[in-house]
This record gives sequence, structure tokens and C-alpha cells, in this order.
Amino acid sequence: MVMVPFLGLAFMLSQFLRSVPAVIAPDLRSELNLTAIELSSLPAALFLGSALMQLPVGVLLDRFGPRRTIAIFLLISAVGTTLISRAESSSVLALALFVAGCGIAPVYMGLIVLLSRWVPRDRLATASSIAVAVSGAGLLLSAAPFAWASVVIGWRETLGFVGLGAALLSAIVWLVSRDRPPGEMPEKVVPETLRQTILGLKYVLRDKRLYALASVASISVGSFLTTRALWTGPYLNDVFGLDMISRGNVILALSVAWLVSALFYGPLDRLFDTRRGVVSVGAISMALSFVLLAVNNSASVGVVTVLLVLLGLSSSFTALIFAHARALFPDTHTGRAITAINLFIWSGVFLIQVITGFIVNAFPADSQGHSPIEAYQAMFITLAIALIFAVFVYRRIEDVPPSKDIAH
Repeated sequence: MVMVPFLGLAFMLSQFLRSVPAVIAPDLRSELNLTAIELSSLPAALFLGSALMQLPVGVLLDRFGPRRTIAIFLLISAVGTTLISRAESSSVLALALFVAGCGIAPVYMGLIVLLSRWVPRDRLATASSIAVAVSGAGLLLSAAPFAWASVVIGWRETLGFVGLGAALLSAIVWLVSRDRPPGEMPEKVVPETLRQTILGLKYVLRDKRLYALASVASISVGSFLTTRALWTGPYLNDVFGLDMISRGNVILALSVAWLVSALFYGPLDRLFDTRRGVVSVGAISMALSFVLLAVNNSASVGVVTVLLVLLGLSSSFTALIFAHARALFPDTHTGRAITAINLFIWSGVFLIQVITGFIVNAFPADSQGHSPIEAYQAMFITLAIALIFAVFVYRRIEDVPPSKDIAH
């Protein structure tokens, strides 16, 4: 399929934009004279934009299809990225990040819709994990390559070029994408309005299983993205004194580990014939990684790199949560369930970033604006506790092994 690499590029762009603050966060803090709370609120604005757009995106995907929806929203992301590159104040930067977040809102959901039409349901988790792994290239590009480009030509100029690339990608996706496999006709139904979709959410919102799925999804994704996209850069700068290139190299290692994680998690549900079990082990492994980071007092960059790599290797199991949701809800309500979970995910990322900002800010910074190691240790242990709590909630719902997953 010609559209696959370009949709992969769109997914890569969304991951890139969610991750670049980690590299430039110390520079933003210094350039704009930001507190820890203000620093955390900036990338949080991007995730808030993605969260608020989830319900409208669900309607647009149903009414206009993934092709047109993704292409048009990529233009919005291009505008947001260009604004980021030109922002001279924290308020303008927050607005630009919010616009960029709105622009990338439909990419993952649109890809899930396409995969659900092109891939057998028992292989959805594997296909989704492969797509997530491919998108991991965006994480890689936002690490050492972005740090290098920022040193050579400046981070503003680099993001300006990314904005131009997003606009070009929008046109390509419009031209080459297809909403359905050849010969498959869409069902002749009247598209729902936003009001009808919101009212239709009552079915899934009354189901307690949704909140169990949403808790583990939002806290696991929120914890990882908050660490990867926001605090890893300041942590490495404040505690280990690393410059931008060195920070980028460590973040690159974390990103590669996450990419590898996405590949090996995908088939595990079929290998062990359990989704709940794989997700539970993954979340507990994440919690243990955060505990190790919290108790680490070594000044060795090598040690902290290994710990961050362990975090990355345990983190990419979100595709199995969506596969679990698809198996629990009838086909007529799967879209609403997935949209609701995605809404919780991006809302969770936003809240976790803001909360961790308060945690770090509770520890006074030194004269150079560096937060102490105790601030980050408190943050890591808080994330570990939240993950363990999410697992307990998640374990209360029934498992649906791939061997028993049939359409209903």
C-alpha cells in the first residue's frame, strides 16, 4: 500500500512533536526564565489540545474518513509547529503547542481505524504495535538528531523546517491514502453528529470496565511521555550536568528502547494467550523502573542511561490495551470505547505533566535554576505508586485472550 509509509511519517511527526520539549526544556527554562510549574505547563498544552480534540476527531473520522481528516489536521500541526519556532514568550509558546496538539490529534486514532479495516482482529495488537514502533522514529529524531540540528542551526530554525515538512506531508496523505481496502463498500449509515456521538457515549461511560482500561492506559502513557517528553532533559541537565548533545544521546537510547519495546510487546498477547496479563506485567515493570530511578544516587551517566533504557523497554504496551477494549465492547460501540480511552490518555498526560511540575517545583532550585535530585526522586516514586494503583484497578476486569476474541 502506497499510503503506509506516509501515514507512518504522520505518526512519526506526532511522536516527534510530543517529544522535542525534553531536549530543549533546559534552554526554554533559561531563555524564558520559567519556573518548574511553568515549564511543565508548556508541553502539557500540547497534550491538552490533543485531549480536547478527541471527541470531534471521532465524529470527523466517521463522517469524512481518516484520509481527509488526517490530511487537514496535518495542516493545523504545520501552523502550530511554525508558531512554536517563532514564539518569543511563554504564552505564545503555550498557544502554539496547543495548536500543534490539536493538529496531531487524529493521527493515532485514524491509524487505528484504518488498521481495523485492513487487518484481522486477532492481529490488531501486533499490527498496532508495529505501527507504534515505526512511529518511534519520531522519538529518535527528536533526541540526538534534533539536539544536533539545534546546536548547528538553532532549535527555532529546525522546527521551522519541520513545519514546512508537515504541510507537504498533508498534501501527500490527501493524494495517496485510501480509507478502505479495494472493493470494500462502506456501510450506508447516516453519519452521527457530535451531539449524537456524545449521547452515544453513555453506553460505554456507564461501563466500569472502561475506567479500568482508561486508568492503566492514561497513567502508563502519561508517566512515560511525561518522563520522556518533559523531565528527562532537565533531570540530566540538573543532576548530571549534561549539555544538549549529551542529553540528546541519552534520550536517543531511551527512545530506541521504547521502539524495541513496541515490537516485542505486539505478539505477546497471542504467544501467552492473555492481554490483561501482558499489560499488567508491563505496567509493574514500568513501576519498578521508576523505583530504581528514585533510589539511584549514582553520579554515573552510564547507570542512569541503563535505568532509562529499562523504563523504555517496559513501556510500549498501549496497543494491547486498545485490543483488550475492542474485545470487551460490541463492535457497534468499539469506536466510542476507544475514543473515550484516548480522551482519558491525553487528559492523563496533561494532568500528570502539571502534577509533576508541582512536585518538582516544591523543591527549591539553586542559583542557576537547577532542581535538586530529591525533586526528581519524589516525582519518580509518585509515578511508580500511580502505576501500581492502576494495575490493581485494571486487574478487576475480565481478560479476553486472543484465542477467544471473536466479533460480537
